[in-house]
Amino acid sequence: MLATLKTYHRFAYPLLLLTVSLLVYMTAYTSPRALFWDENYHVTSAQKHLDGVMYMETHPPLGKMLMAASEGLLGVNAELDKSALTRTSHISGEALPENFSFAGMRLPSTLLMALSVLFMYGILYRLTGHRLVAVAFSCLLIFDNALVVHSRAAMLEGIQLFFILAAIYYLVRTVTHTAPIRLRHYAILGALVGLTVSVKANGAIVLLLLVVLFFVDQWSNIKALRVLPVVKRLATSVPSAVAPLVMVFLSTFYVHIATGTEIAGNQRYKASPEYLTHIREGTTHTLSGFTVGMRDQWRFMAEYSDGVPRLDICKPGENGSPAFAWPGGTKSISYRWDREEVDGQVKVAHIYLVANPMVWFSALLGIVLSVGLLISRYVYGNPVKDVRLFGWIAVFTGLYLSYMIVMLQIERVMYLYHYLVPLVFAIINLALVFTYIFRAQILTNNRHTLINLGIFVALVIAVFAYFSPLTYGIPITPEQFEQRQWFDFWMMQVVR
Repeated sequence: MLATLKTYHRFAYPLLLLTVSLLVYMTAYTSPRALFWDENYHVTSAQKHLDGVMYMETHPPLGKMLMAASEGLLGVNAELDKSALTRTSHISGEALPENFSFAGMRLPSTLLMALSVLFMYGILYRLTGHRLVAVAFSCLLIFDNALVVHSRAAMLEGIQLFFILAAIYYLVRTVTHTAPIRLRHYAILGALVGLTVSVKANGAIVLLLLVVLFFVDQWSNIKALRVLPVVKRLATSVPSAVAPLVMVFLSTFYVHIATGTEIAGNQRYKASPEYLTHIREGTTHTLSGFTVGMRDQWRFMAEYSDGVPRLDICKPGENGSPAFAWPGGTKSISYRWDREEVDGQVKVAHIYLVANPMVWFSALLGIVLSVGLLISRYVYGNPVKDVRLFGWIAVFTGLYLSYMIVMLQIERVMYLYHYLVPLVFAIINLALVFTYIFRAQILTNNRHTLINLGIFVALVIAVFAYFSPLTYGIPITPEQFEQRQWFDFWMMQVVR
């Protein structure tokens, strides 16, 4: 028995993390039994996939396709009349069929986000080389209130983050493996990037992972200024990565367009006469039908984005916030609240997008420290004590800053949950910075260092539990709500 435990002990840590993650994310994920935020849009889109109804939306279709597949496989609403979902692009809660279950629609985002912790653990263990460090910082992915509340819904971020972490893990695994980098590695990473951008366009940030792979692959030639070998490798690696990326992206749109053979109600989404003809004739699966459909879908996405209003922080009820304010958790969003009065006492069940400050502020501190580390090296010429860790810190700091710089250029209204992608980069970076700073202590398993790390994780979990009523919709009094408004810039609004 002891021999078996020693043989398989390396599986105990990820298994424990997965169990905890499933409990945190999956417990009562069908609650509330009501729509909130973008579920009003995504549930109707997913149902259109099931019913073969054409639709257009601002995001690529893969996320909604997975919701439709889950809904179809579980069949929890098979006996209900769901025709109301296909006759509109935005459905109100009152228009939903009675006893509608959210088990199918919410499952992909919830389950994939819970499973993502395995990729996080794999990434951190390969980069830090220490299982307890990997476990500790993987907990930040599990016990962040914003990640949990947003992923436990029929929305896209949980699905997107699963593919993002899968792509990062594959890059790290490829680079840290002793075998040389082959063209198949570019192809597989390209396919994972394709899956990411097929969920949401802002996932295009992971295109930089392909650049990282190429630099690692050709670093000796780049450093020695051997131009010809670098150009030759570019000529083969770029097509190897781009071809599967484009194939995956276009394939999701092909399935979306080919199966959309009906028009429900008067929902034409400004489709061209050619596209409407293909739909009526049932030829959307042909090359010409797909070409016309893809053109119209792409045009709709562009026009929709152009039509989104700009951020107006002076507007009453504005839920958007500027990108520079996101790292502090501004602005929190009330997704839904249900007020009840029992024996003269008011209690409100909130679904609130609010940060776990232990996670968000620690992640931000990690970025500040890593930027300082990079400046100390490249401006002041200070020595690097661990070249490999320093390189990975530069990678994830670069991913974080690149994403944020792009977001700062966007004038349309954006929301706090758009920060969840760089938050994941920052969590990984935090683990690397911690390992870099306490490298000697970690290598020797210094007791005080590991105890302090354990205390930090305990604080993360304790703060998560404190804010959990806003995450799981547990009724609290207005006074208890106000106790959780730790910072005015969160702009939380009490319901009395």
